[in-house]
Amino acid sequence: MRITPDQLSKSLEGQGIRPDTLKSRLKADMVWTSLVRGRYKESLQVGEKDVAAAVRVGGGDEKQQGDAFEYKMQPIVLIVPRGSAPAAIESRQKEAEALRNRVQTCAEANAFFKSMPNAAIREIVTKTSADIPPVLREVLDKTPIGHLTAPEVTKQGVEMVALCGRNPTTVDTPKKKEIREKMYAEKYEAKSKWYLQEIRKAAMIEYR
Repeated sequence: MRITPDQLSKSLEGQGIRPDTLKSRLKADMVWTSLVRGRYKESLQVGEKDVAAAVRVGGGDEKQQGDAFEYKMQPIVLIVPRGSAPAAIESRQKEAEALRNRVQTCAEANAFFKSMPNAAIREIVTKTSADIPPVLREVLDKTPIGHLTAPEVTKQGVEMVALCGRNPTTVDTPKKKEIREKMYAEKYEAKSKWYLQEIRKAAMIEYR
């Protein structure tokens, strides 16, 4: 919401809501979700055959299968301390662009950034097209293997991604993931309502 805790509290109080009431509700929702998922983990699982069948009913995902990839990436950050002047950020951006033009492989990226002061290169992360937002997928598809994506200013500093691999995959597609998550949500909602009804039936309220 991009506001401080105090600002949120004042906003809630202005609507006649006690901040502690909201906190208790959020805590209860989190505990209930963990309880249902933990108790009925097996029955909430979504089978891949069911997902595939639902995809076919929805018209298939042949186009997405052709465009589905498994990406191997190494996040890189040129650290810029918080509160730094705009000139310092601009300087690091120029430094990132210069390095981006020099790096041709992930081995070179590791050699450069592991020895560079105020810089860090993470371990390789593997994600499929279904795990990555469309905007980032487009960037990665346009980036040659071994090269770096364009620098982006974040809270940590100036960040880039070294693309170490991009291989076709049929394991998952954005459509499969969407349907799988929808089916899981439907199963969870049904099981949650049923469990709540069972608890209410067994509950005993004592008046004093």
